[in-house]
Amino acid sequence: MHKQFKAKPCKRFGAALWKHRKLTLKQEKAILLNKKKMNMRKISNFSLQLRAKQLVSTLYGQLRLQQFKQLIRKSEKYKGKMAHILFSLLEKRVDSCLVQLKFAPTFLAARQLINHQKVFVNNQIVKSPSFILNPGDLISFKDDTKEMIAANVQTLSQQQQNQQVQIYKSLHFEVNYKTLEAIFLFSPQQIHYPTQIEPELIVKSLR
Repeated sequence: MHKQFKAKPCKRFGAALWKHRKLTLKQEKAILLNKKKMNMRKISNFSLQLRAKQLVSTLYGQLRLQQFKQLIRKSEKYKGKMAHILFSLLEKRVDSCLVQLKFAPTFLAARQLINHQKVFVNNQIVKSPSFILNPGDLISFKDDTKEMIAANVQTLSQQQQNQQVQIYKSLHFEVNYKTLEAIFLFSPQQIHYPTQIEPELIVKSLR
């Protein structure tokens, strides 16, 4: 049931959004068919912007419109290209970092850890999944949850090996999987997504 549920957004966007999730042959065909249909349709600029926003929302655990707008306001405080800053902030959210590092299998699981006050940044409890990491910040966990975190890492690593997925190492972290700690080193310069994303469309849809 869980895998079938995950296939629904994949079919919607015509792409395998979670590489470590095994899809059935029927699901793969449905995704490919929908992708062909999408490529044949003439889509308005509004529809393109809406689809781009919905895709990014799905990839980052169903972010709400208000959360996007908060990130846009934060992005305006930095110098540089708005789209690059926006996606950098998305990657620096603490829930996103937990998923990147395999400490949590999904954004829902990451947010549950945070909401249950199991996650520390610089030895202080993090209370919000939207907390933005800064260079030098240390992620760690309460002792009573470390066994589960270690199991998450092992399971996700095995799933990636079984699926023979190309793994992009998070170079902007220094990770110790023995102590289950990670130091955020710098903002990611390159972000790898499972399907094509048009960052500028996201910005246009939110401004």
